[in-house]
Amino acid sequence: MIVIKKVGYSLLYLFKSIKCAIFYLYFNGGYTMIRGLVYLVIISLAIIGSCAKQKVDDYASIAFSIGDVKKNGQLAVIGEAINQRDIIETGALSSCDIKIGDSIIRIKEKSKAIMAQFLRKDGIENTTLGLDIGKMICKPKKLLKNESFLVKTPTAVAGVRGTNFSVEADAKKTTRIKVFEGKVAVVKRVEAVEEHVDKIIEVAPVVEEKEKVIITADDVKKAEKKVEVIIAKEGESPKAIEKVIAVAKEEIVVSRDKVEKFKPEDFNDEKQGIIKVEEKPKEVVKEVAKVVKKDKQIPKPEGQLLVTRYEIYFVKNGKVEWEGKVVSPPTKADDKIYIASGDYIFCAKLDGTVLWRKKLANDGKIELEGEKLAVYAGGQKKILDKLTGEEE
Repeated sequence: MIVIKKVGYSLLYLFKSIKCAIFYLYFNGGYTMIRGLVYLVIISLAIIGSCAKQKVDDYASIAFSIGDVKKNGQLAVIGEAINQRDIIETGALSSCDIKIGDSIIRIKEKSKAIMAQFLRKDGIENTTLGLDIGKMICKPKKLLKNESFLVKTPTAVAGVRGTNFSVEADAKKTTRIKVFEGKVAVVKRVEAVEEHVDKIIEVAPVVEEKEKVIITADDVKKAEKKVEVIIAKEGESPKAIEKVIAVAKEEIVVSRDKVEKFKPEDFNDEKQGIIKVEEKPKEVVKEVAKVVKKDKQIPKPEGQLLVTRYEIYFVKNGKVEWEGKVVSPPTKADDKIYIASGDYIFCAKLDGTVLWRKKLANDGKIELEGEKLAVYAGGQKKILDKLTGEEE
């Protein structure tokens, strides 16, 4: 593993540094002994700190991605590590799943997210994510005492209390938070007291299952004005800030009268998106990554197709461009396979090289009828040319 290798190199360097320091002490002695000891301590702490940091860095990774996904401006790679302060951006019809310890998040299309902070110490995990614009679905692990999972938008901070929820931020800096399971404490993001947001969240009312809340830029401005007035009067010392928070709490937190109930039909539709956010089996991720790598090295004009037991992946331009469910097993004829799912029908060689694909809503059922293909959609049969995919 990367962690073991890097820690090993760091420890080797540490032992060499200790050896150098011992020789230094032996030949210089006296007053310089103190300087040598200081040198040894500094080097040791630096190396140990480096090892600890590496463990945190390898703790998060890109579990999966579809479409145009970039990490720090470069094409994201499935399986690569995510570090603190990394920026993830998704294009249209794209998404990115990030695994953070035992938690998983999905960054939806046209979004920009910042992996602000990953902290682990003595088994305690504290995670802070930022969402500048777009949508993020979060399925954090069950938090232990003293653990935290925060999501910050330009106008709000959501603090998790063991839950599944979504966060949206638009170009007008309006934040929408929806809770599908558990509870989320929500406060307005007021810069003057942001360092103390943990304390504010502890006393904030919660948004519960099947509830949602909207926070606008105007809501935050009103809270900021209230806080500014109190700070001008009380000052900015730690004790004064505590008083500021106590006095302005009602302005900073999101009150229960701002919370709305989901319509049952809306809740059921959106919850399906939450259910689908889950970590894929490692063997599937490895196989997909292998096909993506192969497509980068030897691009196929029409792309590559990978069919697993339960899912279909269409790879083109060095990335997964589409994912669908296996409804019916592929239909084989000669050296080709035909498969239908969702909005597409594919024809590919046995090695996965795509010959053609047709965008056509279907039920996943496909049959061969001589030189034609019969595809079923909404109970109706449609006929396609087997060689070209053209509809007759």
